[in-house]
Amino acid sequence: MTRKNKSGAELAKEYFDRAKEWKARTEASGTAHEYVYAGRVKRREFAKECDFSYSVCTQNGDVRKLLESCDLEWFGTESVDKAAENAANERAEKRAQTVSSDNSRLKVRVAELEAENRALKKQLKRYQALEAVVHDGMAGFGVIA
Repeated sequence: MTRKNKSGAELAKEYFDRAKEWKARTEASGTAHEYVYAGRVKRREFAKECDFSYSVCTQNGDVRKLLESCDLEWFGTESVDKAAENAANERAEKRAQTVSSDNSRLKVRVAELEAENRALKKQLKRYQALEAVVHDGMAGFGVIA
């Protein structure tokens, strides 16, 4: 079956099988040290040798897990993806706290402005009543023209 005739699931399984074969060959030949970069397997070299695109290393969950296990077994390091994920989670949590405090501060400000608005409306009504009295005169008193 050609690549065009295979489903995504079939391709994913084929890529995972190729990755397992690569791991077995690498372990048997003892060449894992040739693939290390910053404590992890060089993903581009791995993809090239397995004859699939680099994106398979991140998009295919089984292949990604296999690579992470290689990182841990061969080099004793966790995948950078985990570190990046943790950093992203920390940033998101910090941002959520900032947004929450900003939201609280804005709610207080809105309440203050609403109270001020009510006071100003009350004052405006008093001034309008006084203006009417001055303009029309007070009941019982004649206005001299």
